[in-house]
Amino acid sequence: MTKLHEFFSFAIQLNLYWVILVALLYIIIHNYRNKPINRILDIYLNYIPVLTHEFGHILFNKISGGKAKDLVIVASPTERMETSQQGYAITQSKHRLGQTITTFGGYVMPPLMLLLGFWAIDTQYPSLFIASYLLIFVYFLILTSRKLVPIIMIILLFTLLYLLFQNDNHFMMFYILTITYHFILAVLLGEVLQSSWTIFRLTFSQQSISWDGSTLKELTRIPTFLYSIIWITINLFTVYQLFLSYFLAN
Repeated sequence: MTKLHEFFSFAIQLNLYWVILVALLYIIIHNYRNKPINRILDIYLNYIPVLTHEFGHILFNKISGGKAKDLVIVASPTERMETSQQGYAITQSKHRLGQTITTFGGYVMPPLMLLLGFWAIDTQYPSLFIASYLLIFVYFLILTSRKLVPIIMIILLFTLLYLLFQNDNHFMMFYILTITYHFILAVLLGEVLQSSWTIFRLTFSQQSISWDGSTLKELTRIPTFLYSIIWITINLFTVYQLFLSYFLAN
């Protein structure tokens, strides 16, 4: 109980410049992901953003009364290159509206989680943000048909936590939690910025590409660019709020 109390009561001193630096690194690596080393780095860096995006589909599917069947994060560089897929969620909706809500939720989730992360720091409860991702990951492990990579990650995580608790190393535990928190915020910020450009590019692409925007157009007969405007507005509003809170406030 003491360890749990320490976990839920720890505070983080946010270093926003490190968050921005890693976010920029995320964008650079993602845009040059065709290079051999970047193919692997891109998977490590955007594993959480892709999980967040796909979980957004599932969460909105649940809200609309649907059923989730699978959630996959593509962890193979070769498969990503061949399929152009970073991940996917397989869901079942009861009606067209539910399918529309499910599809819409993917791009909404990363900015929402980014806001939650900064809000948790402001309210002195950063552990809630970490705990939310632990719950998402456990749900992902239960649901996914590809369990090898998440099982390995769970084993490594619990081994690390066990060693920390056994040695009663408060400083190291705080240090790891702080690094983890900054990393998640950074890759989410990078994804929010990167996805805004991706949405813009896909919206005005001359090629016929299947993505969330084109799927929504087929479902609702509403032009793709209207959904794109909503997604990009949410992303930019999130970044703007962070800018107001952490730069202009000082």
